Amino acid sequence: MRILFFGERLAPPFDEGIKNVALNLLRQWRQGHEVLALTTEGADLPELGVRNLAGLNRLLSDAPLREAIRAFGPQRIVYLPTASMTFPAFLRAEMLRRHGRGAPVTLIALQPRRQAFWQRLLTPVIAPARVIVQSQQSAALLAYLGKRVQFVSAGVDSDRFAPASPAEKLRLRRHYGVDVAAKVLVHAGHINRRRNVSVLAELQRLSGVQTILAGSASTPQDSVLVAELQAAGVRVITEFLPHIEDLYRLADLYVFPARPDMPAAETPAIEIPLSVLEALACNLPVVATCFGGLPALFDGAADCPIQFVESATDADAWRSAAAQALAAGARGARPLATRYSWRRMADAAIED
Repeated sequence: MRILFFGERLAPPFDEGIKNVALNLLRQWRQGHEVLALTTEGADLPELGVRNLAGLNRLLSDAPLREAIRAFGPQRIVYLPTASMTFPAFLRAEMLRRHGRGAPVTLIALQPRRQAFWQRLLTPVIAPARVIVQSQQSAALLAYLGKRVQFVSAGVDSDRFAPASPAEKLRLRRHYGVDVAAKVLVHAGHINRRRNVSVLAELQRLSGVQTILAGSASTPQDSVLVAELQAAGVRVITEFLPHIEDLYRLADLYVFPARPDMPAAETPAIEIPLSVLEALACNLPVVATCFGGLPALFDGAADCPIQFVESATDADAWRSAAAQALAAGARGARPLATRYSWRRMADAAIED
């Protein structure tokens, strides 16, 4: 199958959710299909088949884009908008369909967005053949599109993200200068207050604990927040960490504190945070808020690998949950995480 992929700002480093979803989907499709990936405000990445078309207008009506798509002749188009499921994103999906001479389009929406009443009236007219979402909340917001909306979780690379043996864990701690005797709590993601990473400073107060924050280098970092966390004893990594899996493999607990109650336009992460799946695949216990699609992801599991904290701002609740999770251990987290594969999402995006 000839698959055209379009996404904005595809360029290294791949250290945040939207770009990493694109990266993993492209790797899957390129194993058995002919793929052309186009981006704007990004970079040429020949190893992934990505071409950067700089300066495209917001509607994607540019002739160079139309010519590139028609020369390729796609049988399926997949659009991963940074803006998620906004009305302009649906307009751009329709423009991609027209450039592709009617090839069916799948729009992948990684975050919830609300639409005005008039936009909900017009969206069904231009909606693509399929919209993949990451939570029941987003599915409900698009319920008026009917069966075109499908919940398919993002995935995890189970080969890259795997548990460390005790000896490997010790080696990694020494390599990164982490106390071999400490209980290590980790979070990876954006360094901003919407992410609620100040929780790490509270957890640092637990006896024998070292908290580590690995920040995204490709997104803005709050330098004042960095200084506050460092003053509290949190180790903050602000540069790109190419082997983020090492951080999970040397840790004892993963913490995901992003607030689930933020307005849709200010969502602090994609609704299935990749870092949570990656940590679970490394067999780490996880303490998290009831964020996005996470509560439904393991619904019905006999022993849920995530301990949820109801209040994102209750410091005592976070410390109590972390202590309990550390005492309980991983509880077989890996098998529950690895059932969510990138192949599953990649196939769902292009199926008839």
